Amino acid sequence: MLENAVARRYAQAFFGIAQDRSMVDKLETELKTVVETIDGNEELRRVMDHQLVSPVEKKAIVNKIFSEEISEITVNFLDIVIDKYRATYIPAIYEEFVSYANENRNMADARVKTAAELTEADLEALKDKLNAVTGKNVRLQPEVDPSLIGGVMVRIGDKVIDGSLLGRLEKLKENLLHTEVKEIGVRN
Repeated sequence: MLENAVARRYAQAFFGIAQDRSMVDKLETELKTVVETIDGNEELRRVMDHQLVSPVEKKAIVNKIFSEEISEITVNFLDIVIDKYRATYIPAIYEEFVSYANENRNMADARVKTAAELTEADLEALKDKLNAVTGKNVRLQPEVDPSLIGGVMVRIGDKVIDGSLLGRLEKLKENLLHTEVKEIGVRN
């Protein structure tokens, strides 16, 4: 819970800077590069997450690795995050930043799980329905999950639409478990 609140605060501030300078796309890409680099290197991730590595050392590492790849704005932002001992929050800050950027673009990302791969026509039809329901331009992230048995499960932000066969079976099971059974007299 604390991580989300902290990440949201930093992302909101960084997004405000990005908007003021008309650099939302550029700064989003730069922050993504930082997160992917940290996530892709176990040693770097441990250094960034370790509380005994001083902010001065972390900032020196960030500047050495990223000074050629990202703008001074992003480097300065990362310096502030590191100075406040919030380096472990960088991936969460990025996720929140993307949420703000997508909201600004009237976009939403939807994770779509299906038991089998959908055709392009099915994906397009699903996208059209989700666009109409949400009032946003939805980007689909399809994923195959055979455990769903059939149907589709969609997650947009914190909302889940479960139209999977597995989900329906689970609801049926839950309903059956909570149903009172009445005794019926047997006639002779």
